[in-house]
Amino acid sequence: PRWWCVSPPSPPKVLLTTYMAARRGLGRITAACEAGVTRLTRVAHRAPCRLLPMADGAAAAAGAGAAHCAIGGYGGGLLGGDVVELEVEVEAGAALLLTTQASTKVYRTKRDGIAATQSLNATVDDGGLLVLAPDPVVPYESAAYEQRQRFMLSPAASLVAVDWVGAGRVSRGERWAFSHFASRNEVLRRPEAGAAPAKAVAVDAMRLSGGAGLLGLDLGRVEYDTVVSVLCSGEEAAPVAERLRMLSSALAHRRVGQRPGVLRAALVEEVSEPAAAAARALLGNVVVGVGVAQGSAAPKGGGGSGGGAGAGALDVVIARLAAEHAEDVFRLLHFAMAPLAPRLGASPYGLRIHADVAALCPIKAGAAAAAAAAAPPPPTTEAARATSSLAAPLAPALSIARGLSIRAPGGNGWVPVQRAISAAAGLPPGEEAPPPPPLALSPRQRARMAHLSDATLPTGGFAHSGGLEAASQLGLLGGGDEAVRRFTRAATHSTATLLAPFAAGACSLFSSPVGKEGPSPAQWREWEALDTALHAQLSANGPARRASAEQGRALSRVGAVWLRQEAAARDLCAAFGDRGANPNRAPHGATMLGALCALLGLPPQVAAEVIAYTTARDVLSAAVRLNLVGPLAAVEMQADVAEEAAAAAAVAAQRGVANAASSAPLLEAMHPCHDLLDRRIFRT
Repeated sequence: PRWWCVSPPSPPKVLLTTYMAARRGLGRITAACEAGVTRLTRVAHRAPCRLLPMADGAAAAAGAGAAHCAIGGYGGGLLGGDVVELEVEVEAGAALLLTTQASTKVYRTKRDGIAATQSLNATVDDGGLLVLAPDPVVPYESAAYEQRQRFMLSPAASLVAVDWVGAGRVSRGERWAFSHFASRNEVLRRPEAGAAPAKAVAVDAMRLSGGAGLLGLDLGRVEYDTVVSVLCSGEEAAPVAERLRMLSSALAHRRVGQRPGVLRAALVEEVSEPAAAAARALLGNVVVGVGVAQGSAAPKGGGGSGGGAGAGALDVVIARLAAEHAEDVFRLLHFAMAPLAPRLGASPYGLRIHADVAALCPIKAGAAAAAAAAAPPPPTTEAARATSSLAAPLAPALSIARGLSIRAPGGNGWVPVQRAISAAAGLPPGEEAPPPPPLALSPRQRARMAHLSDATLPTGGFAHSGGLEAASQLGLLGGGDEAVRRFTRAATHSTATLLAPFAAGACSLFSSPVGKEGPSPAQWREWEALDTALHAQLSANGPARRASAEQGRALSRVGAVWLRQEAAARDLCAAFGDRGANPNRAPHGATMLGALCALLGLPPQVAAEVIAYTTARDVLSAAVRLNLVGPLAAVEMQADVAEEAAAAAAVAAQRGVANAASSAPLLEAMHPCHDLLDRRIFRT
C-alpha cells in the first residue's frame, strides 16, 4: 500500500492509507448520419464498462435512420471504487438510442467507504437526437454511488434523458438503506466560436442519504420506492414533454377524484384520453411534477411549471416522478416516449411491458420482517460517542481536504481525500466532514443575525408554503401532526442542502469590506455566475424558482433600507436588484441573502443557518394557516426541525456549489403541482 501524510493546521498529524484497487472503465460512442441512416462509427470500451450495439431490431432501427446501443458490464454490477467514464457524440442528423441491459446494481462499499462513480459527457449536433433510456440504478444496503451526466446541445439538437434510482432490494428489507446516492444532470448549449464558455441552462441534482424518513419518501403512509427525472429539449423531444405535462394533470385529477374546485378546469379538460387511461391503469401512487428551464435571453411566460419544449430553442423541460412501483414507471415512460418510436425504429421501454394489465405479486410473508431482524443493531451510545471523539480532531484536516483527491494505488481512479481520512480514522463508511464548531459572534453580530431571521422582516416568506398546500389539497400529506413534522423535516433539509452552498458562497465573495467604488468587475461576474447557476438548478421547480426570485428582490429592498446609513452598502443592495438571473432581473433569495450577510459583517455559516431556520419557520407557518397543525405544536416542531437542518446546511455549505443538490425527491415532484390548483392561499 501507499501512504500519504496530511498535516492539519494544528496537531495531531493524520496518517492514512488506501488499499483499494479501483477499476476504471471507459466507453466511447460516435453516431454519424450517412445517407439518412445512422451508423455507429466508433464503439470502444474497457471493463467494467461494456457497449453492446444491439442486433435485435437493428433492421427496424436502421430503417428509421437510427442506431441502438446498450450499456452493460462484465460483472453483476458496480463495486465500491469502480469508475465508469462514457463519452457520446451524436453528429448532425443522427439518432441514437442508449439503453442498459438491465438495472444497474451497486454493491455495498468496502470499509474505505469509496463510492462507485459514473460520468457521461454527451454532445449532440444540429438535427441530432439522443435518447438515454436506462433501467434504474439500484444501490444495495451500505452502497455509495455518484453520477454526473453532462449534455452539450447545439441549438437545433434534441435530447430525451432518463435518470432514475430505486429503493434497493425492498423484499430483503433494504429500502433506501444505501450509504449515499448523488446524481447531477446538466444541459448546456454549445457556444458559438469565440463566445464565452457554455453555461448550464438546466441542472437536475439529487443527493440522497439518511433513509426514507429524511428523504420524505414515506409521506401519507405511502412507501415510494422509485424516483425518476426526465430531461427533454429540442423539437423532437417536444411531444414527450407534452405527454409528461398531461400525465402530471391526469395523475393529479386521479388523486382528487370528483372533488370540485381543486384543479384548474382548463388543465383537466385538455388531458387526452390516452393520458387519462395511462393514469387509471397504474398499480399504486405516482406523482409527476413538470418544470421548464427557459435559457433564452427573453423567455416567454412567467416561469410556470407547465409548458412544452417547443416554446423556444433554448427550453429544457424537466419532469420528476416518484412512484410506489417500478412497473408503473416503465408504463408511464413507455407512454410518454411513444412519439419517438417512428424516429428510433423502436419504442423505448417497450420490451419492459409484458402485459396489458399489471397486478401486484404478494411478497413472501415475513420476508421483510426477517431481513429487518437480521440487520445489525444500531451503534451503542458509547460507540457513537467514540465516533464523535474521532471526528472532532479530524475536522481541520477534513476541512482543508475538501474538494481534493489523491491518486489510488496503481493509478486507477481518484480517491477523495476527505473519505480516505475518515476511513483511516475508523469513521463509518460515507461519513462526511463534521459540522464546523459553533460560531463566536459579537453582540452586534448576534443582534443582526436575529433581526435577519425575524418574522417581521418583510421578505415575503409567509406568502409561500414550500409545496405544503399542494401536498394537502392533492391528498399526498396524510393526517395528523406527525405528517406535518415529516413534511417539514424533509422540506427544510432539502432546501438547506440545495441553497446553503449558494448563500455561503455569495457571503464569502463579499466578505471583504466594499469601498466607495463598489465591488470589482470580477466580484460582480462571480456573483452573477452564482445566481445564474442557482437559477438553472431551480429550473425543475417553477413555484420554488418564483418564490426564490420574489424573496431575493425583497431582500435587496430590505438591505437598502437597513444599511441606509452606509452609502456604499446601500447602493450595492439596490444594484443587486437589477443583476439577477431571473427574467425580471431579480436576484435569487439565497445569493442575495449571502451578499446581505457579508454586508452586515456576518460569516458564511450564518447565511447557511438562516436558510435552514427561515425555511422551517415558513413551512410551519403555512401549516398553521392551513389548519394542519396547531400553533403550539408548531413551536415544538420548529425547535426540533430547525436545529437538525442548520447542521445539514453547515455541512452542505462546506461541500460547495458544485455539489449543491436537493434531498427530497417526492417533495420536488409534488411542488410544481401547486400550479395545477384552482384555489390557492399561497403564491407557491
